Amino acid sequence: MIPVEFVVEAVLTPLKGLVAHELVERGYSQSRVGQLLGISQPAVSSYLRNPKSQYEERLLKFMDRQELHRLTRSLVALAEYAGVEEFLRYVNNYAVALLASLRLCPLHRAAYPELKNCDICKDLHVYAETERSVERAFEILRRCENCYKLVPKVLMNIVELGPGGGVGYPGRIYVEGTQLAAREKPRTGASRFLTNLVAEVNKIHPEIKAVANIAYLARDCVKDKMSVAEVGPSNSEEEIIKNVVSVFRDGVYDVVYDRGGSGIEPNAYVFGVDAVDVASKILEISRCL
Repeated sequence: MIPVEFVVEAVLTPLKGLVAHELVERGYSQSRVGQLLGISQPAVSSYLRNPKSQYEERLLKFMDRQELHRLTRSLVALAEYAGVEEFLRYVNNYAVALLASLRLCPLHRAAYPELKNCDICKDLHVYAETERSVERAFEILRRCENCYKLVPKVLMNIVELGPGGGVGYPGRIYVEGTQLAAREKPRTGASRFLTNLVAEVNKIHPEIKAVANIAYLARDCVKDKMSVAEVGPSNSEEEIIKNVVSVFRDGVYDVVYDRGGSGIEPNAYVFGVDAVDVASKILEISRCL
């Protein structure tokens, strides 16, 4: 079995099954789930015949529960808010990146011992499409019902580190009516502050590559859902970076609340492995409002 066949069997099939269960639990009909995932209604029905736990067990063979939770949350957010094309693009890129990382090799060789010397996937190259990732995250937030309430007075931005630096929205993200809006497409160098912030955190935890700033709201509720830290007072952007980065020396956090300071509005900073991960966390936070 070649690697792309194995990734379908070991990763894509259980992922779709898990996401189908999650969407049904949220009240979607089987036909609507099929539309969201780009599959037929009979295929959804087939996925649902197996218990959710069976799909989780298959995926936990090569990832930990935290990564599984993050990935599922991102995929559900994409399916609900970004459309089937973006959902499929994200799943496809994840599968290719997983093969290229060689993380599946032990599982593949265990299933097919004759492949003990296989090194095909080392030749795979993953194209970094950071701008598309940030646009995808913005689309999730734009369609979110309550996310406009999380935009602070200094406005919002979302930044993901790419090969050329941090990619974000020029002029930041603002509110138009009850919806988020942006005047331009995301590009490299659009937010020096957030780029510097996530770059410093990335030096400590390389898996963290994205961040967004939101209003200082719903802290107690968010603490029940995610890993949260609080810092401050911070009287300058440099001090914010110093204070936020300091807590990451002791662990990994989803959200860091900064109390602000003289002339500095209190904000919260949401971190993730990519912009979609950050957006999916902001969706969860918006449900606390």
